[in-house]
This record gives sequence, structure tokens and C-alpha cells, in this order.
Amino acid sequence: MFRNRGGGYAEGWLTRGSGDGGADFVGRLDIGTGGAMVRLVVLGQAKCVAPTSSISAEQIARVVARLRRGWIGVFVTTGAYSRAAQLEIIEDQYPILLIDGRHLAEEVRRLSFESHGGDVDALLAAITTGYPAAVSARRPKEVLNL
Repeated sequence: MFRNRGGGYAEGWLTRGSGDGGADFVGRLDIGTGGAMVRLVVLGQAKCVAPTSSISAEQIARVVARLRRGWIGVFVTTGAYSRAAQLEIIEDQYPILLIDGRHLAEEVRRLSFESHGGDVDALLAAITTGYPAAVSARRPKEVLNL
């Protein structure tokens, strides 16, 4: 999602399945070029829920609580976000990007066309094959050194 919006995104790693402290993935967003470049830690949470389910403000708050200065959060879900959650993010000016099920499906579809001729199953198989090697117990700020 960042790459398609003008940002340079460096994939970091996936966190362990338990004891992850409310984060499922870590990445880095690079903004600017040369000496005017800023690197930001991206701390992400992913929740697979029914498409008709909504994510609450409390669920998002767990990710927000883990953010440090200069970090941004990403919350990805296969469902939607409650109105209360969206309002809280706007009112409190949380540095977090929300990706709902519709946008996630659009991105998966786009990626499947780019790399697998539109075959979503082939894309998902390729992603899940690399999953075990992508898991790490590193600290999020270490992504700045990649």
C-alpha cells in the first residue's frame, strides 16, 4: 500500500505468534531522498475476522500504545472498522493507517495480476511458503538498520 502512494517501503519481518506485544509485522517507511530522507518504523497488526465484523477502538488502541516517537502504525483487517474507532483515530490524531477488508482485497487482487497473472491462490501460496523464514523476535527499532 505504501509503495503505490509514493513512499519507499522496506519489508522487515513478521512477529512470533504469541507474546508479540500487539504487533504482527514490522517494516520501514522511507520518505525523501539522500540527506533529506527520514526512516520511520512501521508497526502493524493484522486481524482476520468475518467481513461483516468490525474492529473496535480498544483493539486499535493496543497497537497505538506500542508506538514510539517517529513510528507509525498500520492495522489491517478482513472486516471493517467501527465508527467509534474511526472517530477516535481522527480526534486523537493517532499516526495509524487503517486498511479494511475491501482495500485489502483490492490490493491482493492487484498484486496477483502483477506477479501471478491474476491467480490469487498462487499469490497466497507464494506468500505463505515464505512465512516461516519471515518470522523473527527482533525489536522493532532494528528495522531502521536494514
